[in-house]
Amino acid sequence: MQYDILRQSIVAKALLILLLAIAASLFVSDRAMARQWPWPDSAEVTVMTPDSLELVGNLYWPKSAKPTKLPLVILLHQTAETHGAWKGFVDVLCGSDFAVFAMDLRGYGYSIYDFRTRQNRPPSTFYIGEQARYPADIRLLVKKLFTEHGKMLDSTRIAVVGAELGGNAGLLYAVDEPGVRFTALISPGLEYSGLKIAAAIRDYGERPLFMATAKLDIYSMESLNLLSDVVPRVLDVAVFDTYRYGNALVDTEPQLVRMLTDRLRQYLK
Repeated sequence: MQYDILRQSIVAKALLILLLAIAASLFVSDRAMARQWPWPDSAEVTVMTPDSLELVGNLYWPKSAKPTKLPLVILLHQTAETHGAWKGFVDVLCGSDFAVFAMDLRGYGYSIYDFRTRQNRPPSTFYIGEQARYPADIRLLVKKLFTEHGKMLDSTRIAVVGAELGGNAGLLYAVDEPGVRFTALISPGLEYSGLKIAAAIRDYGERPLFMATAKLDIYSMESLNLLSDVVPRVLDVAVFDTYRYGNALVDTEPQLVRMLTDRLRQYLK
């Protein structure tokens, strides 16, 4: 009787170990399938603005990067988000041998420390008209990026991808930057927080410009319709049958990610 109990105990423990091993292997397999590329290397870049606010961005590059200079993709998040909203897209881009710079726009994420008061501002808090500084902020932080990491980056092969407010700010930045070869606006609007893009599209010239939005994003759809009437160029536009916008549109539409990656390869490589 004692022998049978002992044998049953040993069998039960063996089954438990086997089940745990299978579960562990499935977990590792799922993680491996979900992630196609190794974790990218990264570095933080910071700079103080003329009005004493600290801006923070993160540079990512593929671990397998060759000594040659890499094309750079600048990512600008939507309202009320941070640079972390681009995490999945950063992985895709680094897996395609791009360097990626994702910054926190002033008032969001880590870009909230005020050197004058020596404390963080409340997130999403702005002085009147302050968001008009976004294009200058981007220029200042990207300049610091090239000062610190220019040996690995190609200043003549830059792209800007921005979501909603970040897209408008990115286009206004790109207008005066000849190194920007391609700009993509996700859920663009004629105006976000005082940043208007109709004149900027004309000033941007004939450089490649891509826009993506959702059918149920009424403001963005109406903005695109108006832009097509007033902008003297054929717009490269993709419309998705969804209600999502901005960073969420990128996260939930694999076809959009493929379209962006294909255009980045076409214009930067």
